[in-house]
Formats: sequence, C-alpha cells, structure tokens
Amino acid sequence: MRPILTCLDSVCLDSVCLDSVCRLDHNEDGRRAVPRHGEFFAIPTAAPSMHACFHRHALAGFAVFAGLVAGTLMPCGTRSLLAEGRRTSGSADELRFFEQKIRPLLVEHCYECHSEEAGEQQGGLLLDRSSGWIEGGETNKAVIPGEPDASLLIAAIRYDNDDLQMPPEQRLDEETIALFERWVRRGAHGPADDMGETEFSRLGDQDYLFDQAATHWAFQPVRSVTVPSSALDSDLKHWGDNPIDRFVLDAMVNAGLTPSPVADAATLVRRLHYDLTGLPPTFEQVTAFQEATELDPDRATSQRIDQLIESPEFGQHLGRLWLDVVRYADTDNNYRPDTRTPHYHPFAFSYRDYVVHSLNDDKPYDQFLKEQIAADLMGFAADAPEMAALGFYAAGPYSSRAQNEALDDWIDVTTRGLMGITAACARCHDHKFEPVPTADYYSLRGVFASVARVNPLDETKQPLLTSYQPTPSQAADFAAKRSAIEAKINGAAGKKAKNNNRPIAQKIRETELAELLTFHPGAPARAMVVAERKQRPESFVFLRGDAAARGQAVPRRFLKILDPPQHAFPATSSGRLELADKIASAENPLTARVFVNRVWGYLIGSHLVATPSDFGLQGAPPTHPQLLDWLADDFIRHNWSVKHLVRRIVMSQTYQQSSRTRETCVVADPENRWLWRANRKHLTIEAIRDSMLLVAGQLDRRIGGHPERLWGDDYTRRRAIYGFINRFNLDPTLRAFDFPAPVQTQPARGESIVAQQALFIMNSPLVIDQAAAIGSSDALTRMKADEAKVEFLFRSILGRQPVPAEVSRTLKLVEFQKRFQKPDRPQTRYIDSPWPLVAQALLMSNEFQYVD
Repeated sequence: MRPILTCLDSVCLDSVCLDSVCRLDHNEDGRRAVPRHGEFFAIPTAAPSMHACFHRHALAGFAVFAGLVAGTLMPCGTRSLLAEGRRTSGSADELRFFEQKIRPLLVEHCYECHSEEAGEQQGGLLLDRSSGWIEGGETNKAVIPGEPDASLLIAAIRYDNDDLQMPPEQRLDEETIALFERWVRRGAHGPADDMGETEFSRLGDQDYLFDQAATHWAFQPVRSVTVPSSALDSDLKHWGDNPIDRFVLDAMVNAGLTPSPVADAATLVRRLHYDLTGLPPTFEQVTAFQEATELDPDRATSQRIDQLIESPEFGQHLGRLWLDVVRYADTDNNYRPDTRTPHYHPFAFSYRDYVVHSLNDDKPYDQFLKEQIAADLMGFAADAPEMAALGFYAAGPYSSRAQNEALDDWIDVTTRGLMGITAACARCHDHKFEPVPTADYYSLRGVFASVARVNPLDETKQPLLTSYQPTPSQAADFAAKRSAIEAKINGAAGKKAKNNNRPIAQKIRETELAELLTFHPGAPARAMVVAERKQRPESFVFLRGDAAARGQAVPRRFLKILDPPQHAFPATSSGRLELADKIASAENPLTARVFVNRVWGYLIGSHLVATPSDFGLQGAPPTHPQLLDWLADDFIRHNWSVKHLVRRIVMSQTYQQSSRTRETCVVADPENRWLWRANRKHLTIEAIRDSMLLVAGQLDRRIGGHPERLWGDDYTRRRAIYGFINRFNLDPTLRAFDFPAPVQTQPARGESIVAQQALFIMNSPLVIDQAAAIGSSDALTRMKADEAKVEFLFRSILGRQPVPAEVSRTLKLVEFQKRFQKPDRPQTRYIDSPWPLVAQALLMSNEFQYVD
C-alpha cells in the first residue's frame, strides 16, 4: 500500500483548487471523480466548467480524508493522486501559483473572449488551457515560457503596441501586469489537468477539418447509383417505374411507412400549373384534364407536363428561384441622402430577362453558369444577348461604394450560391467549421479584384442589346423626355448644391435621368457587364481581414477542397474563365448536387438537404443521399438539362401523391421527412398577385423589358417577376410575404403567416380592383340568376364548381350586402354591388392562396 502522506504533498491545504490537482478516474471512461462539497461526483475532463475550475476548497480536513481514501484503497501500481496531479511538468508550487494568482485574472479579464465556456475563440486564441497560450492564435504563440519580453500576451497587456492591446476596455494595473510577467518568467505553467484539444479548440484547425472533409458526403465525387429494387417486390409495384419513387419507397418502407394514393385530377393539375408556371389553371383546363385522366391518366399527365414546361411562363416562374439565389434587384443597396432616392441599376433587367430566356430555351446548366461568370471571355459579340449574363456580378450590391464588400459579395454568391460552401467566412481567419483556409478566400479575391466594375449609369461601357426594340411611339417619347433632362444637366454644369456642395448635374443624372432609363419602356436595353483589368493586382492575405495588414501573397486559384493540386490560374487573365470551368464541371462534387436540391425543394416543398446553401461539414445531411446522387448524376448525363430534371421530378409518384394526412404516418413522421405524402405549399406573393390578375382577366403576359411598379395607383398588370425591386428599401408588401432581402444570396424562402398578409388581401387597392373587375365583368352581369353568378365566381377564381352548401352560404352573404346597396346611398369608390365582395372573399380564402 502507498503511504498516506505521499498524496498530501500535492493536496491543497490552503484553499487551492482540488479540481485541477487531485482527480481519480473511478469510472475508467475518461471522467474523474472530483471531491467537492463533501462528496465525489463525475465531470468530463475534456471540458470542465470555468467556474468549477476556479472553485475553492477550504476544508483541509476533507482534503486529508481524500488523501486517506486514495492512499489506503488504491493498490500498488494504480495511478495515485500524486501521479494524476502531475501530468504537466509544473511542480505543486507552480500549479498553486497558477490557480491562486493567474487563473482568477484570466477568468476576470480574458475568458469572456478566449474560452470554451464562453464559446469565444477570438483571434484563434484560447486562454483556458496551456496548449492555447503556448500554440497561440492567428498571430502565433501568445506565450513563450521564461521570456515575458518575447511573449505577445505580455506585450498586449502592457499596451506596448497600438494594434495589440488586451483587454481592449482598459489597461490592467501594474500589479496585475507584474503577476503575469512573473508567471511567464516562471514557465507559464497551467492547470494540472489541461483540457488539451477539444472539438471547440479545433475550430479553424484546417488539418483537422480537411481530415473530416475526406469522408464527408458532399465532397465525394458524383457517381452512378444503383436504383433499389425493393419496390419491385412489394405490393406497390406501380412505384417502380420512376427511379425517384424506388429510392423514396425504399426509405419509406425502412421507416415503417406507406405512400399516399395519387392526388385527384383537379388537385394534381392545379399543383402542376402552379409549380411549373406560377399560375392557376382555368376551370376549362381542369375539366379537360379530369376527362383525359379518366381515359389514360399517365398519358394525360405527361402531355400536360410537357405543355407547361414548354410554355413561356415556365422560365418566368422557375427564374424567380434563380433570382433569389443571385440576390437580383434593380438598385444598389444604398441611396442618395440628399434626395432619398436609390442608386439605380437601369439595365439590371437585361440579366433578369437573360435568366428567363435561358430557362425557356433549356440552356444546359453548365453553360448557363459559365456565361454568368465569364461571358466576356467566351468569344461572344459585344451586343450578344449572352453578355447580359454578367449581371450576375454587375447587378449585385455595393456597385457605388465599398469595393472590399463588393468582392466579398462576389465570393459569397459564387461559392455559397453555386456550390453550397461558405467560403466568405474565411475572410478574417481560417474558416472555423469548413475546410477553407484564409489563403483560399484571398485566392478567389485575387480573381475578382482583377475585374473592373462598370458604373451602372455609364452607357458608353455597357453594350446595347439590339434584341430589344421599343415601339416607335415609345422611342419618340423617351427621346423627348431625355432631351429635356439633358438640357437641365447642361444648364447645371459647374453648379453645386448649397446643402452638400455636390454637383447639381450629377444629382440630376443620378435621379431624373436614372429613373427615366430604369422605367421608361422606350429606353435602350444594355447589358450590365464587368471587364478585365489591364493591370491585375497581386493578391495578399489580409491579416484579420484588415487590408492594411498584408500577409503572404497567394496566387489566383480554386478552392483546395475541390482542387487539391491548386494549380494557379494563368497570369495573363483574371482567372474567371478557369474558375467557371472548375465550378461548372461534372467533376465538381457540389455544383450539380446543390442545384438539383434547390429544384427539388422548389417543386416538392422540402429539400433533400435542409440547408440548401450549406453542403459543408456544418450543413444538414441529406434525407435521401442516394436519391440526391442519382438525381445529380442523371442531371449531368442528360446534358445538364433543367427541363429534363423538372420533368423527371414531377412525373414521379412521389410528387403526384395526395397531401392528405394519415394518423399512423403523422405519428411516425410528423415532419413528412420520408415523403409519405405531398407537402402543402403557401403561394408566394408573386403567385398570389399574378393569380389575382389572371382570374380577373387583367394579366399582361408580355415577356421581358424594363421593370414596372408592383403597387400604388399606377401598378403594372404584368407578372411580378417584372416588378421593380428596390434593394435598399425593399417593398413592405414583399417583406410581409417572405420575399427575401436581395442583399446576399438566399438559400430558400421562409413561410410565415402574419397579420399583414390578411390586411393586404382585405385592403390593397390591387386586390380590390381585381375583385371589382371580376364582380363587374360582362360575363357575370349578363347572368340573371344569383345561383349562376355564384357558380361563375367559383369557377373563375377557384377553378371548380361550388357545392350546394357553398352556394347557400354565398347567397346569404349577397342578400345581407344588398341592404347596403340602396339607390339613395352614394356609391363607394370600389363597391357598387355585393358581387365584388363575394369575389374578394374567395380571393382571401385558403383554397385560393395554397396549393393543395
């Protein structure tokens, strides 16, 4: 047996923290029993509580008792308290000095920003473990034992350097600084049981993150996947025709679930129309589809899908998904304070139209991406419509200021928007969670810093697109108005405003002329472009993101995780074309997966990967990983055809299921993770607005052109995708309906139900106008019987016949409202009969505003 007192030379007899000196592994599982408050209890050694580590034990008698227990009960050869308490090189005196003098100071002044318990590792530095201050953070070692004058920590608390002062609030007193100096001089010993490496301390450890990424699903190559055959052996053999269904059914069966039956014809055709065009079917179209499905449901469904995909509305609807991803808007994200007007992007609409046309033409997705990144380097003529693709960058935020932020935005939309990896987080330090070192961020920054951005109002550098031809009257009206504005500009030459000393001519150019170029249908159409710089700047790592603190030089190249050799891009160009080739490559494991997942979520109502713009280590794993890979491989093998991808999904039984709930499945899978039914979906604000215009017979189906106002007295009757989007001051109606702020790439739209939505439907002039148009239409006013009018409104707005109970309730409403429509009463602006109110009630219904 060990002598009792051999344990006591390391036991705290004067209020030293026993937590860090005397620990026994009674559990043999990495936890140690710590004597505290008169009993033993187990705590994890990897992450002890900050306060527990600092806890004082003043009961010397209990400490002796602990020694007695350890000394008398532990057999020879077992690790004693003494051996356990000396896992560091420090003696008991040094450990006591740290616990009594230094740790309290670290807790008080440093742990808030540099400890695991606080969840902070600012500057990459941890001060709750000796490995933290020895290895240091982003500025190398914080402490050099024995050399206080050479230690950055000491220099920081002395305030020797204006750029390195800790704590930042105020300098420590001289006595405290002297204690730290003494501690470093004595060897900078830390706690006996150092925390060492933990998950938290590994944040930003790129070697560790690259090791994790080596087996991460999203970084594995896209390969052909064997389609499950289990569905063929079940009672659901009709689910075996489409490979998508076999993957879904396999997962469903493993979860103890069964699929739902096919939705009825009326529900399915409405779902198809909204998901493929963003517009509802007419009553006649619903009836024709119902009749066709009675004869041959598969053929009827396939034909209707083909008709919808080939319609011009397809690109208008699916284009909105892409515009969310690329943060499209018609202005910059700041404004002129003197006029309170935004900085306009008069020609951003040409990019929006490029997107719509590309989707309608089924341009291969890889080509679609390449043109947006580097159309000017692909040999197109200056006035080619493909040049408008450069609006991907040129129409983004920060066009009038903040170049560093503009470059960061370009990196973010390129990496997160196109590949689902959050590279922009490596701007100030190595990415904390993903295999993206800071050097990779500045390699990409070097690519984009070699690109010149054109002033959005500089017409001389933005090529004219001859494919746009206004009518002669529109062109003449524009010319006359522009001539008048130019005269005002010339008359203000050399003059400056009294309130801000800015040129008045510039003010007129950025407001009146910019508005005319933005909104007038006779204004020219130009491509918003970027251009290669003649002198490409060398790229450096900015330490802590500070442009004034240059680190190592880095070449222009692709991300290491996706291109391990990281060959530098040619020195003769920015590298944008090479970057485009790397992104739009079948060998890139992210590009196809990310886009397929976005389209799946758009159509199905839930994503295979719940974090559409984050496929990295911190992103959600796919619910159906094999299905995702099969879809990505199928997408690539079919020449990156978006229409093929959409057709493949909507032809599946998975998509065509009923959305009705079943009690047993709801209990087992309340979130419909395994897709045992279709998801109900709330219409977007664009679909609600466009549908109202359509059922009222007011929708203007023209394609392309300058943006127009969505609301107000002069609102456009065109589809919402052609509405004016103010990036700086997003329209409140759009915000109320979850339209995303176009200041950065958006992973997906939220879906909320708030009072403002109901108030809009009840009070908006646009809604009231459409209700009035329906209720006063010639078709309705020619009808004599009220029952016929009710049926007309249901057919026109909801696309179906009303049931008898609905007719009865509606007629009661009509009779009630007729009491207010007396000849001797003045008519209101909108209502001169009860029928517009009936129409508005139907427009307000859930049936109108939801799919399924």
